[in-house]
Amino acid sequence: MGDHHAFRQLVERFHGRLLATAMGMLRSAHDAEEVVQESFVRFYRAINRFEGRSELGTYLTRITMNESLKVIRKNKRWKFRLLSRDDPDSTVPDPVEVIKIQPMETKERAACIREAVQTLKPEFRNVVVLRFLNDYSTAECARILQIPAGTVMSRLSRALEKLGPALKHLNEHA
Repeated sequence: MGDHHAFRQLVERFHGRLLATAMGMLRSAHDAEEVVQESFVRFYRAINRFEGRSELGTYLTRITMNESLKVIRKNKRWKFRLLSRDDPDSTVPDPVEVIKIQPMETKERAACIREAVQTLKPEFRNVVVLRFLNDYSTAECARILQIPAGTVMSRLSRALEKLGPALKHLNEHA
């Protein structure tokens, strides 16, 4: 009984952070919630293998990033199947987007930023989401993604380069 209570507390403590991570990676609130649930299930099933070499939040975030990447790959395959049909009217519906609004930002501005981030390849998107949307340090991002800190910085630089035109456009209209 105590184990279930402790796990429930763990879910309550980390759910918001993991949901923000999944939403940063995915455009669908439904997919993000599914990813978070799957992340907790995966952790629960493998709890005996958690060695405590990283913080629990870091470990759970890593699972959530992996699950998000699985959904992205699955959606790409599904989108390709839909768009490869001979029917020119077949399109992939744009899923409902949940926006985490920062203070002092309008919904439109936040939506534009989220849309721009979604155009990045997953390896660039994940560092932007972790570093800028979830406020992890470069070292924490490196641990979560299991890549060197220099790679995190390089990917951030390249991501910001790619986001430059969209962000410049936003600054002109601010």
